[in-house]
Amino acid sequence: MKYITYALCGLVLLLVLSPFFVFIIDEREMAVVLRFGAPRNAYTSPGLYFKMPGADTVQRVSKIKQFWGDTKDDLLPDLPTKDNKKIELISWAIWRVNDPTIFIQRLRTMDEAEKRVGQIVRSSIRDVITQYDLEEIVRSTNRELLISDIGLGNTIEQLPVGIPAELLATTEKSKPKGVRFGRAEILNRIKSEAHRRMASSGGEADAGRGIELIDVGISQIGFVDSVRRKTFDRWVAERQAISAKNVNEGERLKAAIINETKAEVAKIEGEGEQMASEQRGRTDAEVIKRYADAIQQTGDFYTFVRTLEAYEKSITTDSQLILSTDSPFFRLFREMDGKGTGKTPAQP
Repeated sequence: MKYITYALCGLVLLLVLSPFFVFIIDEREMAVVLRFGAPRNAYTSPGLYFKMPGADTVQRVSKIKQFWGDTKDDLLPDLPTKDNKKIELISWAIWRVNDPTIFIQRLRTMDEAEKRVGQIVRSSIRDVITQYDLEEIVRSTNRELLISDIGLGNTIEQLPVGIPAELLATTEKSKPKGVRFGRAEILNRIKSEAHRRMASSGGEADAGRGIELIDVGISQIGFVDSVRRKTFDRWVAERQAISAKNVNEGERLKAAIINETKAEVAKIEGEGEQMASEQRGRTDAEVIKRYADAIQQTGDFYTFVRTLEAYEKSITTDSQLILSTDSPFFRLFREMDGKGTGKTPAQP
């Protein structure tokens, strides 16, 4: 039991004192052993390692990839392009520690390394972006941009009322000139410039920082506030111009439709009047023909009836007639009286 107790005490003492002469590295980190502040050994593989108590200290460094940027705090403002467009952009970068010894010697902490990555990426972007037009930065193909053509014609006189005359010139200037490099190629040049700066310091080409850039990108590009307001105003003016053009075109089509409708109505009414006149003419001709046929068929009876109708309308109880002996009225009365009474009417 005595030996077992000694063994257990020794094991406990060993466990208590082990952090002073051993350390463990997991698979997500690396370590640099510093002896009196100077790097002595670097360990990049996970495992159990020994150090000299009191003289050695262990500086741990993350092995995993790090992400920087893509926040409002990393905004790069007032960045001029080659065609004098003021833009602002937000960039990002993926980096990691590839040499822990140099990293500890030159940068020491991850915060300092991230700050240095940001400085290098931002300066590389600024130097490269200013060499290209805005169109090259935001596009990668020569696909035609139909949005730049607002369809106002080629002369200032064709602009709708209320739209500034300089809109045409601005629109013409905004038409794409063609992409020679494109955004992808520009990003590759930014990455190459950042790698070059990352591998040098103060003109020493072989002086690295123990870190490497894996990728660099741009997550957001926009105009600065003053340019953005002017751009939005121009876009509003373009939309108003398109709206006014559409309204004018609609009014023109409306007038054309109304004129066509009126012409069609007038044509239909004219054709109707013509058909009605023709129908009335045919009806009147039919009536006259039937009257003629009736007169022709009835002969004297029709004449007699019409004569009686004329007598009925012209002679009343108070009428006084002065007739000659050869008057048809007189002969009629005479015949009627002779046939009816057998007497000869009195002589007038």
